[in-house]
Amino acid sequence: MTEAQISLVALLLLYIFLIGDWFHRAWAALGVALLLIVTRVITVAEAVSFINFNTVGLLTGMMVLVGLLGEAGLFYQVGRVARRLARGRPVRLLWIFFVLTAFISAFLDNVTTILLLSPALFGAANEMDFDPVPFLMIMVAASNLGGLATLIGDPPNILIGTAAHLSFNQFARLLTPPAILLLVGLAAIVPYFMTFSSNPLPAEMDGPRRLQEFPLESRRGLLLTILAGVLVAFVLQREWHLAAGTISMAGAALGMLATIGKSVRIWNQVDWGTLGFFIGIFILVGALEHGGVIAHLAKFLAQHPLGQWMPLTILVGSALFSALLDNVPLVAAMIPLVQRLGQMHPEYGVELWAALALGAAIGGNATIIGASANVVAQGMAEERGYRLEFRRYLPFGLSVFAVTLVLGIIYVMLLG
Repeated sequence: MTEAQISLVALLLLYIFLIGDWFHRAWAALGVALLLIVTRVITVAEAVSFINFNTVGLLTGMMVLVGLLGEAGLFYQVGRVARRLARGRPVRLLWIFFVLTAFISAFLDNVTTILLLSPALFGAANEMDFDPVPFLMIMVAASNLGGLATLIGDPPNILIGTAAHLSFNQFARLLTPPAILLLVGLAAIVPYFMTFSSNPLPAEMDGPRRLQEFPLESRRGLLLTILAGVLVAFVLQREWHLAAGTISMAGAALGMLATIGKSVRIWNQVDWGTLGFFIGIFILVGALEHGGVIAHLAKFLAQHPLGQWMPLTILVGSALFSALLDNVPLVAAMIPLVQRLGQMHPEYGVELWAALALGAAIGGNATIIGASANVVAQGMAEERGYRLEFRRYLPFGLSVFAVTLVLGIIYVMLLG
């Protein structure tokens, strides 16, 4: 077997493991990555080089900072406000978190948004005695589509904006309109797929704690100041020439300094399973590129000129592949292909980049591993004892995928 064939078999094995849900997704991804090394498709050094440490740093730093804010009682307070506004009605709670998530995701990356808002959602849904998982799935979809709107709203956007040399304002003018269109489409179908059921866990397992049980309550103001500084740095990261991972880790370090003297275990704030899954996915996608799968795809497209259908091909192709793989490493692998196609067809301008960004956001909603936010949400649900496995998310994800893909195609056709 060739390296490309072995890499594709490894991808198939990963999906079998995920659908079967026989063991934790991190072991599945890392096991597949180890298989690629053992079969000598890639070396250990190459596997390490495939890992996007900027994304890993971003996730780790924000997990620590968000965990500290949770210990300070921030999400307990947010949950109380949301619960008060909902007035006991689950539909109101749904739309509160839908709007909050979509809006905040435009200014924070969607992973950070899920990390910030989902603890409040769990607390509010639990006190209202509703299963939080359906609400969480809506939040995930809203975060992926809301994050499409700006350069900093989604990790793939940062990669695309840098490769295409798009400024913050240029990116927003290009992709905020379709982001709004897709969010409206999502809002239109939510009532048809949303069912409210009672909480499957005893209330005490995930109930919000009383204020006196938050060991960092006295440091809440300081931690919020650090978070605000991190958010400002995210907005200005291009001007300051700082990576998102560096900013996130710096914020986590400041947060740890702010909690000196308090009995909080920083180690417990990190979801190590989620990080392990991402590392395995990065290695797998790197192996697919190393084995020539991406190059073969580029060669195929180059040999079969699609003319006016090229942007639509990029949109649909990136959406389908993002449904199969996390969209961060996939976009990283697709950027050389889009650059090459742009050189061959300069008449398209930024259309190919817009199609890639749209496809990544749309496809990211299709499966539980389609986007970073999905995986993080799954990990946070599992930490609290809730099941959000591949099979449970899939019917909802495919419905969102189908509707938003149609809307995305319409937008790209109008853009052309």
